[in-house]
Amino acid sequence: MPAAVRYIGMFRTAAVLFMFFGAVWIWRFGFTDYHPGQRPFGLGLGVLALVVGVFLFRRARFAIGLSALATGVVCLSAAVFAPQARGPGILFLAGLAIAAAVYTALALRALFGNGDDSTPAA
Repeated sequence: MPAAVRYIGMFRTAAVLFMFFGAVWIWRFGFTDYHPGQRPFGLGLGVLALVVGVFLFRRARFAIGLSALATGVVCLSAAVFAPQARGPGILFLAGLAIAAAVYTALALRALFGNGDDSTPAA
């Protein structure tokens, strides 16, 4: 069974999150006066997030790769900022970094794994 089929729930959850944040960014940068100087970047990234979300529902390889890249950036950002946070924010950022790292690893496995699951456990 291919890994993209095995992780169907994970990719659907990621697709919903990408579509949610894409819609939020399009709304925020397109229909409000929030940082007008960054409007082109916000709208572009919002559209990109929506496109990735739609194609994650179809389990397209390029969407899996882009989502793995994006969650890798989120993982590194959360891990770098966690020592500067205070209170329960540290635990939230640590959990976010771990969840993003797990998703990134499993998405890359779905992309680059050889698909041979017949290897016996040692």
